[in-house]
Amino acid sequence: MTDPLQDLRHYSPTMTISQVLKFCERKNLSITRGMIQNYIRDGLLPAPVNKRIYTHKHLAALALIYRLKTVFDMPTIREAMLPHMEEDGLSVESYAALMEKLSGIVSKWQVSIAPALSVEDDGGTLLSMVFASELKGAIVDE
Repeated sequence: MTDPLQDLRHYSPTMTISQVLKFCERKNLSITRGMIQNYIRDGLLPAPVNKRIYTHKHLAALALIYRLKTVFDMPTIREAMLPHMEEDGLSVESYAALMEKLSGIVSKWQVSIAPALSVEDDGGTLLSMVFASELKGAIVDE
């Protein structure tokens, strides 16, 4: 999966929710208006500036949430993200650092453990749980 923020500098630093949704669509991030509103209500995403302006920090948080929700439930994502969040969102630098850590863990697991994950028994399930735990540790422990 390519990094949805790799060309972020080409996008306006301030966007409306419609522009954010178009950004997400172009980047193949299945994020809806309702999801964004839920993330704000649940404290995963800061409210937009002046009730309608989203920034690159909002996009960084959305991209991280999108990646993490394939592995974790929302309370776990909240717990993992809060230490990294600033009042106005997740800095692009923090996003990049977290993604680098996660990528390193995924690469290590793909090489050393992936063959066991295809096993159709409790061992594969257990290894998947350990992998998810290690991913969580990478973003919770700074």
